[in-house]
Amino acid sequence: MVYGLDPDRINCDRLFNILCLYGNVEKIKFMKSKPGSAMVEMGEPFAVDRAIMNLNQAEIFGKKINLCVSKQLAIVPGQSYELPDNTTSYKDFSDSRHNRFGSPDKAAKNRIQSPTTLLHFYNSPTDITEEIFAKICEEHSVEPPSSFKTFAGKSEKSSSGLVEWHDKNSAMEALALINHYSMKNTNGPYPYTMKLCFSTSQQWWSE
Repeated sequence: MVYGLDPDRINCDRLFNILCLYGNVEKIKFMKSKPGSAMVEMGEPFAVDRAIMNLNQAEIFGKKINLCVSKQLAIVPGQSYELPDNTTSYKDFSDSRHNRFGSPDKAAKNRIQSPTTLLHFYNSPTDITEEIFAKICEEHSVEPPSSFKTFAGKSEKSSSGLVEWHDKNSAMEALALINHYSMKNTNGPYPYTMKLCFSTSQQWWSE
């Protein structure tokens, strides 16, 4: 269970964008009787533990969120309703290609990290710049980062780097709103899907 969410600014996709860092997300269902509360079914118990350990009392949209284990073992879809942003209150993510723990090899690539002011971005166009990233933030009403850095020579097909904000709340909002943002690929038919995850300041200087 997730409590304390801003009902006007959160939805299934945005909550998924945060929780997918800690395990596969199966289903998300918002509670009509408790605005700002959602039930989340993860792929395994360890994923629930990781999410609670790292996200409980984290701040997003100026509100502290609380996470705890639900008494229910699984989500029963039931009748969905419209959230304030006109999206559905229930969504099944079990087949989502954005889940990052589909195999042991994929799971091992994820760095489990509590929220920080720093986000690592990857699978982005090679020509991404600080100005382009700031424009994406502006389009989604996210505060632009205070620092931006790309890593040179990692891959000819895509780029990666680090972006930093002044506070963790802003980084959390960026994660919720622009994780899995689709970017045009000028060299091919398929767009890039930019991925974000939390990072540490040590990585900023080591790359």
